[in-house]
Amino acid sequence: AFAVKPVQGLKARVTPLTGPAGTIPASAVDVRLVKWWYQGAGGIGYSPKRVLKAELLLKDPALVRVDTAKNENYLRHTAPDGTTSYRLCSGDTSENLAGIQPIDARELQPVDIAAGTSQEFWLNIHVPADAAPGTYTGQVAFKADGGISAMPLRLVVPPIQLPQSPLTYSIYYRAKLSEDGQPTITSERRSEQQYRAEIADMRDHGVLHPTNYQSNGDLAAIRKILEVRRELGLPTDAFYNLGQGTGSTTDPAQLASLRNKVKAWVSLCREFGYKDVYFYGIDEARDDRLKGQRLTWKAVQDAGGKTFVACYMKTFEAMGALLNCAVLAHRPNPAEAAKWQTVGSTVFCYAYPQVGEEKPATYRRNFGLLLWQAGYDGAMDYAYQHGFTHVWNDFDNHKYRDHNFTYPTVDGIIGTLAWEGFREAVDDVRYLAALQAAIRKAGDSPQAKQATEWIAALDAEHCDLVATRAQMIKWIAVLSGK
Repeated sequence: AFAVKPVQGLKARVTPLTGPAGTIPASAVDVRLVKWWYQGAGGIGYSPKRVLKAELLLKDPALVRVDTAKNENYLRHTAPDGTTSYRLCSGDTSENLAGIQPIDARELQPVDIAAGTSQEFWLNIHVPADAAPGTYTGQVAFKADGGISAMPLRLVVPPIQLPQSPLTYSIYYRAKLSEDGQPTITSERRSEQQYRAEIADMRDHGVLHPTNYQSNGDLAAIRKILEVRRELGLPTDAFYNLGQGTGSTTDPAQLASLRNKVKAWVSLCREFGYKDVYFYGIDEARDDRLKGQRLTWKAVQDAGGKTFVACYMKTFEAMGALLNCAVLAHRPNPAEAAKWQTVGSTVFCYAYPQVGEEKPATYRRNFGLLLWQAGYDGAMDYAYQHGFTHVWNDFDNHKYRDHNFTYPTVDGIIGTLAWEGFREAVDDVRYLAALQAAIRKAGDSPQAKQATEWIAALDAEHCDLVATRAQMIKWIAVLSGK
């Protein structure tokens, strides 16, 4: 929405979407406001330069205030009695943010638009599982200052049941349950309500295998985490666990202790249906520090566990089959992936780029079809949230900017455009999987041969991803005769 003159209290409302095949209710359309605010320039490293960037997806635009005269951000605090105040969240330090309680609205709130500026709206349409294929139309209606305007909204539901991604999508998820059960505005501790909201959010974005940082020292907490994941429908083929590291030792007693710890973890996870339990090595180790883990990694495997860790090139030559899942940094390397797969290990990608850059299109391309084309088995980027100092302040740590796909609130999360881009990466791979299934079903038909050749010629690094998905849908329709 572009304002020629100042607009006060613009309200947006979506009508039901109707068509010959039926109706999709307005409640299926999630509308959020795109919020521009100041973030550091460049990549994930600290930058004192302040750049206005489109990032946050809000229900209430007043949750974050932006002062363009001072180049500052302010976050709203809601006290227990309901009164609100604003605190600077772009300063060099964040002591003033201690105890802050941000709460977004449940419903979309009106927005003011200054003359000569625009306000973007982000729509996610959750198509009901029983919606019939076809074209549905409706409107996004805008009302302000006594006037009403509307934009047409058209949705095409193709006759496709998307399979789950053949790639495993994980992410480093640092949160543990808070000991007192209270919510925190950090990346480290969660109330059960916050934890549930975040696991559901990852699930809904196609990230079905988030890592675990909770140790089993607090047995009630780790059981609750496993229960929540089961209740929210996460798959149980693999559990990627940073709650127990492998460490590095040659001491027989310590190796025996590690084996016992692994057996206890495996036994616990099997209660919840997990097949494989992975244990984390020493992060990003090289040379002697890497090789020093040989005995501990072997102990993990002997005790029925598997190993995973973030690593670099040449890790295969040092460790080989002792590493069951190599989480390789940077640009996917098909030759490196093939090495690991020859010994039955899987290969994931991270840091291409690391989470924290406001680049939704980059995350979509690099963690979707490009990853598939490189022959990787999955992704495990860092991190769902990691606040360097305070999670809502990009300028209070002079080494790194915050690594956030989402931001915590008292009772949920604030999404970002980059996180939506990552979801599209997952969905691109799911469409590709649907096309490959249609090819297999079509057998030796000429259309199947042509579709196979089209996939082989795909340039995942440079293609128009929107057009590519549309073409996949067309091929599926041709192959299925629909």
